[in-house]
Amino acid sequence: MFPISFIELLRHGFGKDVLDLAGQQGVAVLAIKAMSLGAWPKDVEQTRKWWYRSVEEPQYVDLAVRYTLSQPGVVAAIPPSFLDLLDKLVAAAKNFRPISPPEVQQLQKMAQSCESIFQKDENQVTWHHGPRRPSFPDSPHENCCGHWT
Repeated sequence: MFPISFIELLRHGFGKDVLDLAGQQGVAVLAIKAMSLGAWPKDVEQTRKWWYRSVEEPQYVDLAVRYTLSQPGVVAAIPPSFLDLLDKLVAAAKNFRPISPPEVQQLQKMAQSCESIFQKDENQVTWHHGPRRPSFPDSPHENCCGHWT
């Protein structure tokens, strides 16, 4: 289970090594964050109480889900914790067809205006920095000291 999202993979290559290793070892990947639209920009109203924003419009849900499911080794995508988004992911998965190069280009354009939800944490690990302040204090995935739970 690993975050495989068009934002993270196309903009930062985040997840490529995991996909490559899974392929080498012949294991499947369960993708989380397939519907991620990255971090909430400061000037965008937060329409859901969630630590990252999601694609919501059916055509973009379709592209994001198909991109993730088109990655080698990915066998399933798990939606964010909202029932309406689950319904949208299921609808996109039912209509699955591999993502085309022009559609990947469309996602690359979308990704350029989106911020990573993992880049800050990855940099912390790369630079061997100690514990950090929580990026998303209301997130159930971080404890009070900023460590992942």
